[in-house]
This record gives sequence, structure tokens and C-alpha cells, in this order.
Amino acid sequence: MVHDSAGASTRPSLLLRIRDPRDAEAWKTFVDIYGRLVYRHCRGRGLSHENAENVTQEVFAQVTQSIRGFDYQPDLGRFRHWLGTVTRNEINRFFKKEGRAVHGRGGIEDEQGLENAVSRGEDTAWTEEFNAHLLETALARSRPHFEEQTWRAFELVWLEKRPAVQVARELKVPIDRVYVAKSRVLERLQQEVQELADDSALFSG
Repeated sequence: MVHDSAGASTRPSLLLRIRDPRDAEAWKTFVDIYGRLVYRHCRGRGLSHENAENVTQEVFAQVTQSIRGFDYQPDLGRFRHWLGTVTRNEINRFFKKEGRAVHGRGGIEDEQGLENAVSRGEDTAWTEEFNAHLLETALARSRPHFEEQTWRAFELVWLEKRPAVQVARELKVPIDRVYVAKSRVLERLQQEVQELADDSALFSG
């Protein structure tokens, strides 16, 4: 039976776990989650299926080499910036190798340095894709931890932005149950985001 849970204990960050090359489970989770994001971004930049898969593999080869030295520092920037820089570099290398014009911002950035990646600013399209993908993933990972009514109340209030009083009336529950449902699910979502990306931008703006 599924029990409503916001996850009492904080799990180790996925970014910390993949710094250990022996943690095969962490790497599988990381590639499963972010491989889809990088692949879709490559396709959005005009790469064919085969080329997008190849560039995605190059991105993760770079991540494998660089992640051990990755030091998450919120005052400098977020993980999404760093992964975006690595992805843009590999796409730009592909276009240059093919003798085609580089789409978007030109030049090869320093994927090794978080400071350099952040100082050059964010790629808006990448940030939007990253945040949407992270939210989608966090929602999917959170859903099994809640009963149907709790999740439905959260969906109506937070995702569909319906008034709490209207949701309470529709679900035939006290309004305080609606607020509690929203709070509990959001807490779980924040934990999932922190575990996946050390990045709480979805909730802090």
C-alpha cells in the first residue's frame, strides 16, 4: 500500500554519488535522466537522431572526466549551467567538424570551470528545457509516495492553479487537507530536485 510521505530522510545527492565511478546505480540513474534531456536538446538544435545520440555520448564522456572535480557552489551557479556548457560545447564541436555554422552562441567554453560557465551567462532555451525536464522527472519520482486524493489535491492547486476552496469542494475534503496535501507534495518535490541536481531553482525562482 502507498503511504503519503514527504521523505523524512535526505538522500545523498546524485551529483555527489556519480563522483564515485564505482557507483553504477547512480551513473545509470544519471544517464537515464539527463541523457533524455541532452538528446532532446541536440535534436532541437537540428541534429539527426544518429548525430544527437553520438553527441549525447560525447557529453557524458566529458561529464565522466570532469565530474570528480565538480564542486557545487550556489554562490557561483547551478548544475544546470555546467551541464548546459558541456552540451553546447559538444554541439558546437559537431557543427565545426561538419563544416557548418554554429547555431546560437559561438565559441567553445571551458566546461571544466563552473565559474567560467556561469560568468558567460545562461542559455535561455537550455534553462527552460532543463527546468521542465527536472520538474517532470521529480513529479514522476514523487507520485508513487502519495495516495490518489493527496496527489489530486496537489495537482489541482499547484499544477492547475485552482483556488483551494474550489478544490476542497470538488474533492469533498476540508480545506486544510488541501493545503496539507500541497505542502507535503512540494516538500517531496524539493527533495527530489535536490537529490537530482542540487538545484532548487524550480521553487526559489
